[in-house]
Amino acid sequence: MMGGGRSRGRGGRRPSLLPEPRRSSPAVSSVARSAREGVGPIAPRLAIAGIFGIVLIGILVLRLWALTVIGGAEYVERADSNVIRKLPVAAPRGSILDRRGRQIVINREMRQVVVDLQDVDPDRIDGLVGELGRVLAPNKFEIGKTQREIRQAINGAAPGQIEPVIVAKDVKDDAVVHYLAEHAADFPGVDVREAYARDYLKGPLAAHILGQVGKVSDSDLKQYPSLQLIDSIGKSGLEYKYDQYLRGTNGYDAVEVDAAGVRSDSGLRGLPPVPGRNLVTTIDLKLQKVAEKALAESVRRVSGTASGRSAKAGAVVAIDPRNGEILTMASFPDYDPNVFVNVDKKSQRIAAKLNKDNRRIPLLNRAIQGTYPAGSTFKPITALAAMHQGLLTPDKLIPCPPSMNIMGTKFPNNTDLNLGAIDLKTAIEVSCNTYFYTLGIGFFNAPGSPLQKYAEQFGLGRETGVDIPGEATGVMPTPKWRRETFKDAPEIDRIWKLGYSVNLSIGQGDLRVTPLQMATAYATIANGGTYHTPHIGKSIQEPGGRDVVEIPPGESHDLGLDPVNVAAVKEGMQLVNNGPVGTASAVFQGFKVNTAGKTGTAEMTSGTDTGWYCGFAPVENPTITVCAVVDGGGHGGTAAAPIVLQMFQDWFGADGGNAGGGGGSD
Repeated sequence: MMGGGRSRGRGGRRPSLLPEPRRSSPAVSSVARSAREGVGPIAPRLAIAGIFGIVLIGILVLRLWALTVIGGAEYVERADSNVIRKLPVAAPRGSILDRRGRQIVINREMRQVVVDLQDVDPDRIDGLVGELGRVLAPNKFEIGKTQREIRQAINGAAPGQIEPVIVAKDVKDDAVVHYLAEHAADFPGVDVREAYARDYLKGPLAAHILGQVGKVSDSDLKQYPSLQLIDSIGKSGLEYKYDQYLRGTNGYDAVEVDAAGVRSDSGLRGLPPVPGRNLVTTIDLKLQKVAEKALAESVRRVSGTASGRSAKAGAVVAIDPRNGEILTMASFPDYDPNVFVNVDKKSQRIAAKLNKDNRRIPLLNRAIQGTYPAGSTFKPITALAAMHQGLLTPDKLIPCPPSMNIMGTKFPNNTDLNLGAIDLKTAIEVSCNTYFYTLGIGFFNAPGSPLQKYAEQFGLGRETGVDIPGEATGVMPTPKWRRETFKDAPEIDRIWKLGYSVNLSIGQGDLRVTPLQMATAYATIANGGTYHTPHIGKSIQEPGGRDVVEIPPGESHDLGLDPVNVAAVKEGMQLVNNGPVGTASAVFQGFKVNTAGKTGTAEMTSGTDTGWYCGFAPVENPTITVCAVVDGGGHGGTAAAPIVLQMFQDWFGADGGNAGGGGGSD
């Protein structure tokens, strides 16, 4: 029968479904049993396995010996070349703020492409420069120029320089950054880093105060060993004066670099930079805008007139007479400091032109570096000195003729009218030259140059000590100064003559002052006789806004002025602005705040007249003193007084007066 069961055996006996009992059998060897079961002997297999193990161990030993003995030096060298590099990260500079916390200067983030020469094989420099030039060039026509610039930056590195060389300062194209990151192996030693650039938010506004930053020079490194080549350091203005606070502490990124100069992100932790602190200034940003606009408009307005046709430049300074804080400092022509920060072609062209503009000299801060004869603005100081010396009393009458003949020389008045004998307040109101010539004769006959010594107490002829570098001293002419200055001249030109004292009495001759010096002197008169060192730095802040350092305001001292004498001079200065024949009354009459001031028309050796006006308000308790000068502007009442009126209008929020010029004189 067909099926899945087993077939029956012989005799037809059905096999049992129960297991058959095991039968005993004689002992046999394992070899025999293995042979009978179809399996090879175990001993040969063990022998083969042993031989194989010995061979394998031998191979491993030989490999280990080869690695440690033959290739050891090579692998040690490779291990050493996989170094941890600390890449310096520049700290952002602190911001510069006005007295109310409004930002004037901040930082903007930018990206730089740098080359770490330590990670570049010298034989590969040429190829690297070529490839980088093609990547960084703005277009195919600029490739050659870009390559030359990269080569110049690399060649300009100091021998053995360990800090990376910046080959592209401000990379704005994201595609360039991504390409360099994706092809890092093709650009050994090349890195893209975040950096910061100064951003002068208001452009030209307060440019001469703020100054500029620049690259660290060799002399900077010698003077300050802690500096690094990646640092930006203040070169002028407040950026220079307060650099130690504005400049933060650099940090670093830690990266692993292999033997080929390729960097890898190994997750190493660096040290973040510490941002610089903020500088709070005494400047009032709103008043600064008014001052700069009024100054520029006045220069343009009077340059088309007969008396001011040579007007080309000027300056204005405002001071709080109570403490010496500088509220405004403006110089015209101005410039935009951002052109020295940006690297685009337009900015570079403008920067080059500014540096070569020898006619207008826009980089000159005329407020502290421009020196001029003071003209009639010096007369209040002459009057105070004369009363202090006993040469004058407020009520003393002195003739005011059209001219005076002194030692055979005719000294003219500023008017052809004979005003007769007048007192001090009238002499200041009409700015009578011949009145003050008489005082000059008295000073010449007094021993010890009393007028010069008195004027120096007001800060004239010397540095005021303002916290901006580059201040000019001016000139206070004395007999000693003349002997030293003209030591090689004939004897007749070295001695002090009567005419020098006469000219000095009206602010002429060799006298040279800066607008800041005159503003400081008038602030001293305004407050009754206390000289405050002018200053701009107010406090240092942490980035969060907390004041950490109050900047000392500088020296103050009482000149010991007689209140009666000061009151007499102030009365005359009020008449200048509001009297019937005041030289600035056409400008200030009708202004809602009680003001006092003095005009000046200073004759220059060039043949042009420089227009001055200095004043303060309110007369009863002055909070602001302003001096304005227009180089080549002609009459001070026409060129300079309107500038100050506009500043008073803004400061007090009052109207009135005639800011259009109004035909002021002297």
